[in-house]
Amino acid sequence: MRWAWLAVGAALGAGCGRAAPAGPTVLAAASLTDAFGELEAAWEAEHPGADARLVLAGSQALALQARQGLRAEVFASADEAHARALVDEGLARDPRVFATNALVLAISPEADWPDGADLRDLPRLERIVVGDDGVPVGRYTAAFLDAAAARYGANWLAGVRAHVVSRESNVRLVAAKVAMGEADAAFVYATDVAAFPALRAVPLPADLAPAARYVDVSLVAGDAALADDWRTFLVSERGRAILAEHGFGAPP
Repeated sequence: MRWAWLAVGAALGAGCGRAAPAGPTVLAAASLTDAFGELEAAWEAEHPGADARLVLAGSQALALQARQGLRAEVFASADEAHARALVDEGLARDPRVFATNALVLAISPEADWPDGADLRDLPRLERIVVGDDGVPVGRYTAAFLDAAAARYGANWLAGVRAHVVSRESNVRLVAAKVAMGEADAAFVYATDVAAFPALRAVPLPADLAPAARYVDVSLVAGDAALADDWRTFLVSERGRAILAEHGFGAPP
C-alpha cells in the first residue's frame, strides 16, 4: 500500500528508474482519500504480493499530470468534466459514474451559527472558504450559489462573495481550513465533514445543490488488465460497501 499527495507540477513521471509496481496506480480525487485507502487495502488483501498505489490530489491537478505523462492505470475524478476531457483527448477510455456525493455547508464549532440559523444567515459569517474555480467542489459551489441567488437575492450572493477569504486547490484543504479554525464556514462534500468530526454540516436545499458525480476512467498509458481489475473491484459488492460506509451514494 502506497499513498502519495501530488503537488501541481511535481515530477512524478514514468522515467524515475524504478520498476513498475505489481498493482495499479490510481489517481484519485482528494475527497476519496479515506474510502480509497480502505479500498486499496481490501484490493491488496485479495491480491497477495501486489502493491497498489494511490496518488491523491484535486481532480484538476491529477488530470494535468496524466496529460504530462504520469503513468497510471485509473483516474477517479470528483466530476465528469475532468475525466471526460481526457477521453476526448484520447488519453482515457470507458468513463462511468461510480458514486455520488452531496454538497454541504461545513460550519466551524467556533463560528457564530446558532441552532435554527439557515442559509439566509450565511453572509453574517466573516470567513468563508471555497474551492478554486477549476476544482470540482469549486464548480459545484459556484453552481449552487448561482441557483441560491435566485431564491435569496443578489444582495445575499454579494454578501457571501464578499466574505470569501480563500480558494483552495482541493476539497480536503477547504475542509481543513474550517477544522483548524482558520475559517467560519466552507462548502465541501458530506463525506469531508465525516472526516473532520468537529465540523457541523448544514444540508443544502436539494433543488438548489447539484449532486456530485464521481467518474472513473482507464488511462490509455497504463496497464489495461490492472485498470480493469481495480475498476471491477470498485463496483463489486465489497467495493460498493466500502464506498457506502464512507458516505458515498450509489451511481444514478
